[in-house]
Amino acid sequence: EAVAIGVHSLPENDSPTDGTPFHQITPLRGGSELAVVFNLPPKDQLPEGWYALSVSVGGMVKKTEISELPGPSAQTFTFTRINDGDRLGWAHVTNGKNEILMLTATGMAIRFTEDDVRPMGLVAAGVMGIKLKIGDQVVGSVVLPSKFEAFLIREDGIAKRVKVSQFPRQGRYGQGVIAWNLNPGERLIGLTTGKGTQRVTLHLAKLAPKQVRLDAAPVRGRPSNGSSVVELKAGDRVVRLSAPEEYPRPEIVEPKVKAKAKAKAKAKTKK
Repeated sequence: EAVAIGVHSLPENDSPTDGTPFHQITPLRGGSELAVVFNLPPKDQLPEGWYALSVSVGGMVKKTEISELPGPSAQTFTFTRINDGDRLGWAHVTNGKNEILMLTATGMAIRFTEDDVRPMGLVAAGVMGIKLKIGDQVVGSVVLPSKFEAFLIREDGIAKRVKVSQFPRQGRYGQGVIAWNLNPGERLIGLTTGKGTQRVTLHLAKLAPKQVRLDAAPVRGRPSNGSSVVELKAGDRVVRLSAPEEYPRPEIVEPKVKAKAKAKAKAKTKK
């Protein structure tokens, strides 16, 4: 279930901790949990060839043209169909020429091109992006190319950065490659990319969320270990990573009415 709202309708606030509950300003039900948020140009300025790409924790990937997304409305709509036992994890805005890097809890990663995922309608569920072992799940998804390293973090707060070039390009729905050699009982919880000074939020099981800079983690090879980037109390663990995503912005297309008016004005000037 999703909803489109105008950015101007969101109340402004200086503090991220003092926001307004989403169910008070949207038709979404209270008690549910937000999965992803992204923004687009106005409905009449959406360009062709751009997509909203969704990824589920169960490994499903779906690509839909952004022109199919409805504009601001008081009605909710289906963004993607989620299978029983699965849930939406990430959504990206892509130009149709990108690559996707997915990471799993057991330390596997796969990199494939968007061309491996054909465009589908809003009510479709998508296709499998990676073969998951029993008990495994996707814990992160990013859009490539990126000039920065991939940031990976375990639930015990140990993190590392890995050069994206170390993840070979493969076909969709393979087992991927080892992104981190984990010991029994160790699990990854997140993936992102960005410049070293970028801060990401680590959500903890017991205490309040904490922010860390990406360059707090060392640059290491795929199988190698990392180092601690957050101090955890006994019995606590990192359960989720949230980070802002920078992606190529769709070029703003002038509404047809304005474009025709400009053409007429230009023709009159020539006369």
